[in-house]
Amino acid sequence: MFNRVESMSRRSALSSTISGRSASYAIGVDLGATKIAAALVSRDGRVVAEKRVPTEPALGEEAVIGRMATLVQELSQEASGPLAGVGIGTPGYVNSAAGIVQNAVNLGWQEVPLAQRLQAALPMHLDIWVENDANVQALGEYYFGAARGCDHFVFIGIGSGLGSGIISRGALITGATYMAAEMGHLSLDPEGRQCACGLRGCVETVVSGPGIVASVQKYLAQGRPMGSRLAAGGPLTPERVLQAAQEGDPAARAAFAEAASWLGMVFAAYVAILNPAKIVIGGGLGLSGFDLLVPDAMGELRRRVGAQSLEALQVVRSQLSSSAVGASALVWAAAGQDGQR
Repeated sequence: MFNRVESMSRRSALSSTISGRSASYAIGVDLGATKIAAALVSRDGRVVAEKRVPTEPALGEEAVIGRMATLVQELSQEASGPLAGVGIGTPGYVNSAAGIVQNAVNLGWQEVPLAQRLQAALPMHLDIWVENDANVQALGEYYFGAARGCDHFVFIGIGSGLGSGIISRGALITGATYMAAEMGHLSLDPEGRQCACGLRGCVETVVSGPGIVASVQKYLAQGRPMGSRLAAGGPLTPERVLQAAQEGDPAARAAFAEAASWLGMVFAAYVAILNPAKIVIGGGLGLSGFDLLVPDAMGELRRRVGAQSLEALQVVRSQLSSSAVGASALVWAAAGQDGQR
């Protein structure tokens, strides 16, 4: 599927194109497993106001949607002009045309009609769009971030997992069943680590915060490489492993090198299929570990694709100021606004 934005129904597309072009603001909501971040964003991507609350998915769907509704209502009151609508980025598999979260493991959600239920929880009518979180980050980079004016690029977010989104010819690609760019769940090693999706050896079992921790644990259990201070004990967290790698710890460095090799294979797949002008790296670990991951990933990429495919390629850091800005871009895309040049 290849549209300006896949998350609009035919009926809402017309009304939003009319109202959105005259609107000054959109509300973006980044729904995560630990927090909900929402922002009132101007047409040029400026964050006017931002609010965050814990998600606490264990409280149930109604509680989480209620918290989202409260944030949207509070932010709408801070807008000094008309609102174009609400964009929501959520983890998991999303039927963006229907606004349904089909499966979000870390939220415990299945077949949740999020757009419909959020609208029902609001005291006013707002057009609402729902999309996978990596896809909205890709839109955010296209409208307001590191890929402004770039019609062919890939966004890769690395954090607790790995997600990605594709913009080609200025359009978000979501696929026939809204599953495009699920590169985090491409199995590169069918005998590898168990993934939450049910497969083994998925990319995000190695290229993610938990994946890097698991790699360190593997190396320490094998007694190699020697001399790691991480062997002294204490809780292993992605932050601790990152700091150790930055300080030259051999086990931490080896874990990042393994992740970089796998990331390079992801780069190669995207370059071979899409020939992007840019790969934008985001996510907490993607940004903080950029210098540990990207140079080695580029080395792996060069070993796997021809030089002509790399002539125009740039790999850059995300420039979005807020995770909710990408979700707001979903609204502007639905309203028919072109990406910033």
